[in-house]
Amino acid sequence: MGSNQIPKIKISKTVIRSGDQFIAGRSGGVVGAIIPWRSGFAGVAPAHIFQQVGTRELRVGGITCRVSYIPDDADLAFFPIPAPCQLTALGKPHPGDAELVNARHSIACRISDSSWSIVYVILPPGDLPGPGDSGSALVQDERVVGLLLSINMHTCRGTAVSAEMIEREIGK
Repeated sequence: MGSNQIPKIKISKTVIRSGDQFIAGRSGGVVGAIIPWRSGFAGVAPAHIFQQVGTRELRVGGITCRVSYIPDDADLAFFPIPAPCQLTALGKPHPGDAELVNARHSIACRISDSSWSIVYVILPPGDLPGPGDSGSALVQDERVVGLLLSINMHTCRGTAVSAEMIEREIGK
């Protein structure tokens, strides 16, 4: 290469967004939301994924990130993302129709009840979330109102952490 030539740098055009799958150790999950975080952006996912695999590192959209914050009282993990992101519109859950969404699929469901911290979801028999779907965005009125944490396959019910919990942590 001559002294006047500029080296070519490969720039990723991947935009990280809510619903993207990630890998952590030998497991994975879903980025439930992208939020403003300090002077940049952070992804939010269930903390139990990282606690089960014993690592705070994850790969999403071809980049490596590291969980920087897990609150003591919520199953949430926040990880700064040093790449282009699409912010997630958060909302308050209410009883009624909703959808669980990730990059692989979406599942129509209903919110039966909620508090400021937890959302209870009724899921359709035969179309339940599976392994790797933890963190899927619970969407209502085009806003993420929660992140899927767990399901009970026998009762077809799920539990999600409310977007209000995420907003509480952003404010800290």
